[in-house]
Amino acid sequence: MRTHAFSSLPFSVRALAVVTALGMAGALAPAAWSQPAAAAPATTAKAAAPAAKDGSPDMVVVEEDVLLFTPVQGTEFLNGGVGKEERAKMRQAAASWPLRLSFSERHDDELVAGVGLKVFNQRGDAVLRLKDAGPLTYAKVPQGNYRITARFKGGTLTRTVHVGPKGSDVAFHWRG
Repeated sequence: MRTHAFSSLPFSVRALAVVTALGMAGALAPAAWSQPAAAAPATTAKAAAPAAKDGSPDMVVVEEDVLLFTPVQGTEFLNGGVGKEERAKMRQAAASWPLRLSFSERHDDELVAGVGLKVFNQRGDAVLRLKDAGPLTYAKVPQGNYRITARFKGGTLTRTVHVGPKGSDVAFHWRG
């Protein structure tokens, strides 16, 4: 995986850079009244930031759809399974991967790719983000609880899973 210089900066410096960039984007954007109305507002999620020195947690509002799908350092993953041969090879290697995800749609369970995938640990830290996951995605993650969000053709599914000693198989299925 590539190492980006930005990710090696302290959190406070990265946060300041993001806030500055967002502020500049707002100053350069056309006035809201000159734009057509949006069909639906973006969803936001509140994530607790590390506690401040006085012990009170700072709340940060994150627009999840605005987040870039950047690689998460330290998480190994295997993504593929488009053809029968590739799918068979991945299934042979599945036991080596604690978190095993599959993505399908319709009544015939046709496997699909092109899934936006986000995996968060129990602290809320992203451990995997992929813009084009599937049909099978495996990840090497430590045992614990995870929240997984998968988006396909405008539909979003979320699962909370526990990865134990034998791993966890998680299926996402969209009705089509």
